Amino acid sequence: MAVRNRRFTLAAVALPFLFLVMSGLVQAAPTNFILVTTLGGGSVSAACSLSDAIKAANTKSVPAGSTCAAGTGTDEIVFMVTGTIVLDAPLNISDADLVISGPPIGCSGTGPCGITIDGDENPAADGGIIFAETSTTLTLQNLAFTQGLAGEGGAVFADGTDLEIDDCLFYANVAEDEIGFHGGKGGAIYINSAGTVDILNSTFADNEAVNGTVAPTGSAGGAIADMNNSATLKITNSTIDGNSAGGGGGYAAMAKPFVKATLLASNTGGNCETVTPHDLGYNISSDASCGFSGTSLNSTSPGLASSIENNGGPTGTIALLAGSEAIGRDTDCTDQSGDPVLTDQRLYTRPDSPSKCDSGAYEFDGTEPLELVSGSERLQIVHSTGSMSDQINTAFTFIDNGPGASSTSCDDGNDAFDFLELFVVEGSCSALPDSGLLTTMSFTTATVNHETYGTDFFTVTGADGYTLSARMVALPPPAGACGEWTLNLELSKLSLAEFDLTGSGPGPFALILVDGDGNQGCFDIDNAIVGGAVDPPTRSVRRGVRR
Repeated sequence: MAVRNRRFTLAAVALPFLFLVMSGLVQAAPTNFILVTTLGGGSVSAACSLSDAIKAANTKSVPAGSTCAAGTGTDEIVFMVTGTIVLDAPLNISDADLVISGPPIGCSGTGPCGITIDGDENPAADGGIIFAETSTTLTLQNLAFTQGLAGEGGAVFADGTDLEIDDCLFYANVAEDEIGFHGGKGGAIYINSAGTVDILNSTFADNEAVNGTVAPTGSAGGAIADMNNSATLKITNSTIDGNSAGGGGGYAAMAKPFVKATLLASNTGGNCETVTPHDLGYNISSDASCGFSGTSLNSTSPGLASSIENNGGPTGTIALLAGSEAIGRDTDCTDQSGDPVLTDQRLYTRPDSPSKCDSGAYEFDGTEPLELVSGSERLQIVHSTGSMSDQINTAFTFIDNGPGASSTSCDDGNDAFDFLELFVVEGSCSALPDSGLLTTMSFTTATVNHETYGTDFFTVTGADGYTLSARMVALPPPAGACGEWTLNLELSKLSLAEFDLTGSGPGPFALILVDGDGNQGCFDIDNAIVGGAVDPPTRSVRRGVRR
């Protein structure tokens, strides 16, 4: 399994929009990136769909008519769009080493701002959304899975797979066996044979394993079913709520799973079934079926909100209520490899990790890594009749909260003056297109009268010339934050049509901000000034990149 690092970074300045990779991922060979550019559920001509991206990874070739890169054997599928992908058939994965990574950005508006994979209730024998073959290593992160339907594994069937699941949501998936002699197994995940399934910071809600009309009894594992006593199941800082099965609405397992800092609540058929888990501490079960002890609690409500909501981050989550027994319960906030769990499912900071954090996938006092100060934003987009004379002006104040913002390290000791990247996109964070404008800044700093500020300037002459100018001022940060800054940026001598910034109204536009530590956020702008007079230039800028 891969070593976890809860932060993400941009691979390189010149790479395409939302080309985000996991900085701590340890792999045997250089990663090959396959970029999904459409929300289409099947093959899409002159684009790269998720279905074709997986075919490219499996076959090490380019599917006919697609724009996907060919797989190499150590592949990562990333997304240049956000929204919902409705599949026309389950995804079969045979690539030996594959990561599927949703965009690690969030929003507090109409989001969430990531990728949802919808199985459209198309029935399958095994794996309604994903069938992962034997001897594959598969990582799923920052993704939501819903409407998968299969006899075993409503969403995912792991057939001797090393499967890692980070920061994901599984909801409303169904395992229903209509043709066999037993009920459905594994409403969300079915583990079929030897392998390791390692789940961190993930939510399972409203999944079902049901008894079919031919098989009226025997369903098991409303969320997870492990039906092989040679498999290893690890669950850490996750929330398993409101799932149902004839037995083990939370999980049903032949081998004792390893469970740490996880919440199991209101699962019909019991939270734990077949075997009691290896209790690694800080768990809470709403019934007595798990047999927890020590720092864990049985027959105790974990104090969860009543439904999945957009609480920020790339997927929906179930929030903790004030006064929850889960708040601050985990006093060893590490995963089962001993690595600190610095963020929750939303990628919000767990500010006191690893000395203390909340059990479950949601941190009650978590803060988004980058926060836009409300009311500080200004965005002006000017379309000119002259050639290469369009302009963008923007200004806003933002706060860097972490991860680890309250620790002495405050990330890796970097700050926004070292590196800052800004995307300007016509569209909302929850429905991003695959094109926009990318700006990268690195500031020269000075301190005058106790005020620290940085400037960056770059100009290019010729037919494709442009000018970027930026000035950023450091402000006193709020308590517990790494820093607060006000940025003024101007980008001029452009043809904005090349970046698909052609709208005439006030929005929506999206600003995506990434700092040198990989902290990032997406912010919807609905009050842009488009086509108005250009404000007098106050600063200069560094460079614009065509995505």
